[in-house]
Amino acid sequence: MADAGKKGKMSKAEKDKLKKEEQERKAFEEEAARMQAQEEAKLKKKEEAIMAVERVKLENEERRRRRVEMSDLQIVLASVSMQIRQFHSVRRQNEKWARYMKCDGSPDPTNQGEINTYINLRLEDKTRDDSISVLADSVLDLNLIKELQQLLEDSPHDELSDIQRSLYHETIQELQNLIAVKLDLATLQILCDATVLADPETGNLQHIIKNDQIILCAWGNIMKNPRVKSFEFPEIHFTFDIPRILGLSDCAVRLMNTKFDHLSPTSKAVIPRFKRNKAEIPAPTLPEENKGPKESEEEGPKEEGEKMIETKEGSSYDVSQGLSRISGTDDEPKTEEEQEVVEALEEDFPDPPTPEPLDFDDFDEDDDIVDLRAYDVLGGVFTFNLLHLPPQPKAVGAWTITQLVDPPQIEVYEYMADPPQTHEDNKKDKEKDRKDDKPPIGVSMLLPAHAVFLESPTVARWDYDRKLWSTKGFSDQNFNENTRTFSFKTTHFGTFCLLQDTHINMPFQSWTLRPHRLNSAVLTITAAILEVEIEIKDGLCALSQPKDRPELAHIIDRWLTTAELIKVMRQAGVNIFPNEDSLKFVAIQSKNALIEDRLYHQMALTASALAFTWTKWNAERSKNEFVFQAVEALEDEPIMEENWSMFMATKRRVMKLRVSEYDDSFSQSQEINPSEYKSNLYHLMNDIGSKTTLERIETTSYFFINCVYQLLKATKVLTYS
Repeated sequence: MADAGKKGKMSKAEKDKLKKEEQERKAFEEEAARMQAQEEAKLKKKEEAIMAVERVKLENEERRRRRVEMSDLQIVLASVSMQIRQFHSVRRQNEKWARYMKCDGSPDPTNQGEINTYINLRLEDKTRDDSISVLADSVLDLNLIKELQQLLEDSPHDELSDIQRSLYHETIQELQNLIAVKLDLATLQILCDATVLADPETGNLQHIIKNDQIILCAWGNIMKNPRVKSFEFPEIHFTFDIPRILGLSDCAVRLMNTKFDHLSPTSKAVIPRFKRNKAEIPAPTLPEENKGPKESEEEGPKEEGEKMIETKEGSSYDVSQGLSRISGTDDEPKTEEEQEVVEALEEDFPDPPTPEPLDFDDFDEDDDIVDLRAYDVLGGVFTFNLLHLPPQPKAVGAWTITQLVDPPQIEVYEYMADPPQTHEDNKKDKEKDRKDDKPPIGVSMLLPAHAVFLESPTVARWDYDRKLWSTKGFSDQNFNENTRTFSFKTTHFGTFCLLQDTHINMPFQSWTLRPHRLNSAVLTITAAILEVEIEIKDGLCALSQPKDRPELAHIIDRWLTTAELIKVMRQAGVNIFPNEDSLKFVAIQSKNALIEDRLYHQMALTASALAFTWTKWNAERSKNEFVFQAVEALEDEPIMEENWSMFMATKRRVMKLRVSEYDDSFSQSQEINPSEYKSNLYHLMNDIGSKTTLERIETTSYFFINCVYQLLKATKVLTYS
């Protein structure tokens, strides 16, 4: 048994031998694992190099195709632009000649000698200061102002010098002043003839005269009847209170409503407040190798298209990094298989730089001052003046004695309402005579019939010294939407206006651009409150909906240029046209301006054959991605929901997606082949569109293309929906 125990024990030599064998085995396994890892790394590196080479080849292929397509698109757009410029150049020349040959006795407002003579003669002519003559003459004055304003808006800078523009602005101001002076003189003559124009029932002056642009009303307190507590101009349904102190005074009230607003354009509150960035001190540049990881991160992702390739999954691949992997950064010798011929990265289509998003300062005025970037004046301007009633002619025997008003000008009757009294003040004055009280003036009015008020208007008074609209001094504002009446109280008389939120109809709920036939389409925008339809035909457009708003009857179905339509719709309270600073007032995502403008051009080129509409996915994508729906629409009939296809546009591509409006989540096509995307929508439709579609696109008129583009650019439906 002892011998067996000895045989079971291993000697020291045997243990060392086993240990050595174990170490050798581990070393062998580690070496084998290292060799395998090395081979796998080499294989992976080789595969990455091959993939990088393939990516470069694909990138170069896309760049070559993009250069051709974008150059072709530029030629098409340049042709459209040239034709439009030539047409308008000839039109302006014909208009100049027509104005030169005009023989109706009206002065040429661009001729300084003629217009200055006209203004001076009108000011000196005292025979036409009656209200009938003044309103008749004002029609020509307003037409001359409109003519100059159209010249300023329509003429390119190379056709109208800065000196000419300055002279035209001065002439406009002089004509506006002429209208104001003549209206004051007409008012004075009405007040001087108060007894002649007096109402036989009340004995007080009641007079109204109007034309298409001006309503002039006057009331004069001839009888001084303290029982008269208020008065209404029945023709326009404007009622105002007459406090006892005024009922016993020689006073008159002038109410004048002008459809035009010559005051707001003179205010600084109408000018966009661009933020001026402080001059940045450039940081010292460091050598590339000394830059740390933090600095590299601060550079941010490269702009799309700059040495970046979009992969099928939508991510980006750095071409320069791939090329460095191919060329190799280590010192290992390459085998013949590894030595690939690296294709040089070709030059891409030279895109213009994307403009930086504009930033705007806050409105730095008192709380009562109106920001005209956020509010629109609707219904024109109301001049509500309390005036002294001039001495009236007196009959003495066979004579009529008339006291001359010298100088011949209206005299303002100062009236400022008493400040609100406390309970103690009311108690003290309970027994006192209240005939000297100056309460706020109550006003009730029917809203102007030519403007849509979508909410209770804000009333503001013009500050002539500061040239600003102010809401101070108004109280008890009440709006009845059913009867379209608005009432308020004011502490003093003056010039006031009614305001509406500029962006009340933004953002839009949806939009659709659908063709009727060749060179004819309809743009439908479901805004925040209104649903608007704009018909487009050749180079003109017309508001066709809503027809159930009588306030819009004067502009419905009127065929106008895009610029004219935008102006009349804004004046009528249908503002669906964002300003350059509207992003400050509307909660939406800012989008890439370059891509957006390009897309509007491409949509306009294809709008005779393709219908476009909004999608919920657009708001969820990044600022460099625009998602919309489109479909061929060759027949003028409604489009079925299932027929729409989803498209996405980036700076380098426009592609058709395999996602619908009703999917739960958005995912780009998992397999985007080169045949499924193009550099722009125009060429994509050339690939996937039918023969009839392509024929219609090719025969679309330049005027229609330009009209659609101008409307899309003005409404910015891709950003504000």
